[in-house]
Amino acid sequence: MFYRSFGFYLWAIPMAVWFAFGRPTGRDLYVLIPALILFKFFLQGITIYIFGSRYAHLFFFYANANLSRRQLFFSAFIIDFVLFFLSMCTIQLSSEWIK
Repeated sequence: MFYRSFGFYLWAIPMAVWFAFGRPTGRDLYVLIPALILFKFFLQGITIYIFGSRYAHLFFFYANANLSRRQLFFSAFIIDFVLFFLSMCTIQLSSEWIK
């Protein structure tokens, strides 16, 4: 529920960057992955800052459910990276199957 509010943007923006670089696959994708990972760290930091400052009042719901901010953002971080790596693996495998 928490990740759903901003997860699309954390997934769509790096995919847009991947498209902007010409949708690299194979060895070209391996060169781009470290830059995408750093970009995802940057986006996650921006998300934490925005949610911490502008939407602080929304954390009361999660606090009543006995979830801290750290747990929320850590779980969102893990979900985001799992989805990112699954999408990159899918892209890599589909490019190999198409050849």
